[in-house]
Amino acid sequence: MRLNIIIPSYQASETIGDCLRSVHACRDVSDIDFDITVVDSSPHGDTTRDIVKTIGFDLQLIELPERAFPGRGRNVGVQNTSGDILCFIDADAVADSNWIKAIYDKLTTETGIDAVGGAVLNKNSAPPNHNYSWLAHWCEFSGYGLGAPEGPRRVQPTVNVAIRREAFDKYGPFLEEQFGCEDVLLFQRMKNDGSILYFQCSQVVYHRNKTKLDDIFNHQYKLGESTGRARVTYDLPGSFLQNPALSWLVPFIKTHFVGYRLYSQERSEYNRYLKNTHLVMKAMNHFYRGFKDGVKSVKGEKK
Repeated sequence: MRLNIIIPSYQASETIGDCLRSVHACRDVSDIDFDITVVDSSPHGDTTRDIVKTIGFDLQLIELPERAFPGRGRNVGVQNTSGDILCFIDADAVADSNWIKAIYDKLTTETGIDAVGGAVLNKNSAPPNHNYSWLAHWCEFSGYGLGAPEGPRRVQPTVNVAIRREAFDKYGPFLEEQFGCEDVLLFQRMKNDGSILYFQCSQVVYHRNKTKLDDIFNHQYKLGESTGRARVTYDLPGSFLQNPALSWLVPFIKTHFVGYRLYSQERSEYNRYLKNTHLVMKAMNHFYRGFKDGVKSVKGEKK
């Protein structure tokens, strides 16, 4: 059984080297058969491709002529590989040395599982590079830590997920036209069909989070916008929140769930959450603004 590791990248010169070396290092843990494909859409003058080409071990580099959102990058990677299991990690993340083995062991021993995701930990949580990285991490990845319960999930961040190729062929591809939420339709199709996406803590990646408040708030806005568009376009769970009479609840709901997940799964972070709830709420207000604009844009297109 062969695994394809697929990495979409865009202007990732500061992180792609560490990402690739971490994946390659998984060979030291086992002799599992896997290859690596990078799909890069960086502009002329960016050095991401130069780093990939001189990394020092074999891989496939696919160069796209124009900017591609991660969904398209992943789809192109799938189209240009032929392995049995498709493994996705982002260019700004690094894999634990046991990452590929954890994926392989789960999907080769439990045939009833079609996809498997794992823990997403904060790569830059320690000084001097932490700043507000904990806030960015809470907003995106609370509920995906080492204390999270293992078992079936409705969604999983694509920074750390693997899917059987036959399942991807049946339920995919990823959405290509937007940044963020590119995976929700695929996972929803799986759930509706009774297919299992399983979460396991042993499958670990470390994500480099944004560290500046303005960057975090802007990113939350973009995620909110893509979420709003997806909820309306595909009538996904949570679509009722597009109603203006209810949408104001979005930041309160999301802030509540961040706190709940930290309290129940990452208790050591909960006191910091209590002291910084106002920042979580502010970030979620940016998500809410983006959500409203995403809903509005889709409804405007339908008129």
